[in-house]
Amino acid sequence: MATPPYHLVHFRVSHYNEKVRWALDHKGCPHTREALLPGFHLLRARRLTGQNKLPILVIEGAPMYESSRILAELERRHPDPPLYPRDPAARARAVGIEAHFDEHVAPDLRRLFWSTYLDRPRDCATLAAAGFSGAARNAFRAAFPVFRPIFRRNMGADAARVGAARERLVSHFERLESEIGPSGYLVGDRFGIADLAAASVMTAIIRPPQFPYPLPEPWPPELVALRASVSERPGFRWVLDMYARHRGTSSEVAASAPQS
Repeated sequence: MATPPYHLVHFRVSHYNEKVRWALDHKGCPHTREALLPGFHLLRARRLTGQNKLPILVIEGAPMYESSRILAELERRHPDPPLYPRDPAARARAVGIEAHFDEHVAPDLRRLFWSTYLDRPRDCATLAAAGFSGAARNAFRAAFPVFRPIFRRNMGADAARVGAARERLVSHFERLESEIGPSGYLVGDRFGIADLAAASVMTAIIRPPQFPYPLPEPWPPELVALRASVSERPGFRWVLDMYARHRGTSSEVAASAPQS
């Protein structure tokens, strides 16, 4: 089999990375995946793109980063099944919803999620290295005293900002719920970019059964309590429904040598 044109460099646990995985799977794009350890990912990310963030999608040898740009390029290359509405006004609204969840909701939920792990070195190492070797888990654990303050700073996971994120959590769900239309979708009458983006972002604390990389058990009690605090909301049930109906099967194929 020829090497697929797409190679995804990603974090298994991340909701930003889940956006790109879901889009690749939804469009049935064969691709390989290369999971990296947080912190240890920097050299690979910088070598590919000159910046530190994942996901990175290598498209026919050309690396691209930022999930919104990647999804727009996948839509250009693979217009069916469509994720973006054809109507200009509907498309603008869908992209606006995607941007809101990427820029305002995702950072808050990431702070909340990681705040339940950062004071638990063993749990954090188990989470970050899930799917890797025992040696990788030990390496992450050994480096964790160095990584932890960097993670806190990069995520804005200090006590004040985590507290503010917790206070905004209900408003994030209210915004999601206000966008759900009579069809059950956020824009129009079919699944699209707004639904995929919002549902992916909300997985940071919801973790539907169809999320491709389950969290190691047991979860931190603080995360269990955080999830339970919103589990009766319509937006919570909406995310579960989007995953149950549309997450589909993986288009990942057998790994090949890393592309650069």
